[in-house]
Parts: sequence; structure tokens; C-alpha cells
Amino acid sequence: MRGWVAVLVVVLGVVVLCGVVAAASNGRDHTGDTVRASTWADAACGAVGAWEGDLHAIRDEYQRNNYAARQHDGGSGDSVEGRVTLREAIDRAIRATEDTLQEGLKRAGNPDVSNGAQASATLRAWAQRTEHNLRVAKQELKHKPGSTSEAYALVATQASALVRSILDGQAAFNQVANVDPALADALNGSKNCQELKEGQP
Repeated sequence: MRGWVAVLVVVLGVVVLCGVVAAASNGRDHTGDTVRASTWADAACGAVGAWEGDLHAIRDEYQRNNYAARQHDGGSGDSVEGRVTLREAIDRAIRATEDTLQEGLKRAGNPDVSNGAQASATLRAWAQRTEHNLRVAKQELKHKPGSTSEAYALVATQASALVRSILDGQAAFNQVANVDPALADALNGSKNCQELKEGQP
């Protein structure tokens, strides 16, 4: 019996140790803290990359769910079914923007450079505009499309809103890089930021 207790203690110790290591990793919450520019750049780009990953997953699921609708002329209600699924996709995109993008940028803290708070505020403001644009796009879905072409026009509108947000994000990062040379170096030297650039349009 004591042998099993000893094994259990060891296992629990390993679990606790793993939790401590995870807490000390990039997942730490630096909300309101001042951190090294390189740490901030990694966290900020990591948050944006995770958000874009969420959007890609939502897009792929939407396309799979609407494959059958794209094979018909809309006469059997396909446009309505697609519209419902699109509304759900936009809802998920809004949640991802709140939970992944905005929360991640907040947890990144502020870089320890002059005007560091301004730099982080620039990215958070972009994230807030992105959420606003998605909510505006969601309102447009309340109007029932009268035809398949109108239904697909709605899809194009929502996709354009996301693309515009991503492009605005690139502009926000460029603005941040101009705040301080140290920030530009941190962004250029971050693996997360480099991967983010490679995956963007």
C-alpha cells in the first residue's frame, strides 16, 4: 500500500511541476506589466497567429458544411441554410476575436521601451475595431437574401471584413515598429512574428 502511495506522490509531483513550468512559459499573464520588448513581441504575434488559426478553422468548417449548398441553385432553401451557418461562423469569429485576440494582446503587457504603452494600445485598438467590424457584418445577416446570388454576396461581404481586418492589423504592426527602433528589432527577431508574416496575404 505504501508503495502505491509513493507512486501517487511522485505522479502528483510531476503534474504540479509541469503546471509550474507551463505557468512560467509564454502562457503567463502580463496584463498591465512592463516586459522585455522581445517577450512582448512574441506574445503579441502569438496571439494574432492563434486568432488567425481560429479564423482558418472556422472558414474550413463553414466551407465543408456548405459544400452541398454550392452544388444547387438555391431553389430548395440552400441559401437560407447557408445564411444560418454563416451567422454561426460570424458568431464564432467574434468570440475568437474577444477570447483569443483581445485577451492575448492584453495578457502580452507593455514592452519596456519609450512609448511602449502606446504601442500595445495601438494593437489593442485594432483588435477592438476588428470586433466592431464583425458585429456590423453580423447585423447585415439579419436581412434575408432573396436569391442565391445575394446569399453569396453576403458571404463575400463577411470575408472582405475579415481580410480588411487582417490588413489593418499589418498596418498596426507597421505603426508599432515605427514607435521605437527597439520594437522594430523585437518584431523582426521574433519567431512568432516571422511565422505570422509568412502566413498573411
